Amino acid sequence: MASLRVFLAIPLPGPLQDSIAALQRDLRAQIPLARWTRSENLHLTLHFFGEITQEYLEKLKVSVLSVKGCQRPFSVEVKGLGAFPGPRRPRVIWLGLEPGDQLRQLHANCMGILLEAGLVTAPGPYTPHLTIGRLRQQKPDLTDLCNSVARSPIGRLPVDRLVLYESRLHPGGAEHIPRLTVKLDDESNR
Repeated sequence: MASLRVFLAIPLPGPLQDSIAALQRDLRAQIPLARWTRSENLHLTLHFFGEITQEYLEKLKVSVLSVKGCQRPFSVEVKGLGAFPGPRRPRVIWLGLEPGDQLRQLHANCMGILLEAGLVTAPGPYTPHLTIGRLRQQKPDLTDLCNSVARSPIGRLPVDRLVLYESRLHPGGAEHIPRLTVKLDDESNR
């Protein structure tokens, strides 16, 4: 049976994708060896499930539909530049999200529903961030750059829907295919 690579995420609206793409263009000169995330692939990951079966995907869809009733829509500000594991030896370049409390609560709500259904999720604490680039070989010290962009606002991210994506890996990059979209609805929370 074929497996699918799947994750649950919050999609970014077009204007925010454009703002991030403009920032990436500015950063290219300062971090020339980075592999930048294509704007159409930008998203805020809530849960990465990895390789799963079609049967598991169907169970996931039912569980994700349950999330609709436990969270009202909200928005967060995209601001600040950072790196994992740290700015001195970066592998992942990311943008911060503030405030992060509601995102962590949404993640916890999703995790609770998924665990209740017997579905396994990635362990460990959740750190909300938008991955905008990756470094493989040379790891330049990005401390000064991160500090210079630390408080710069980039845009607002409305958190009003969740998308269960299938990710297909190709030589030119990943293709993210929406398999289920669930709108967080104020009506269902009253």
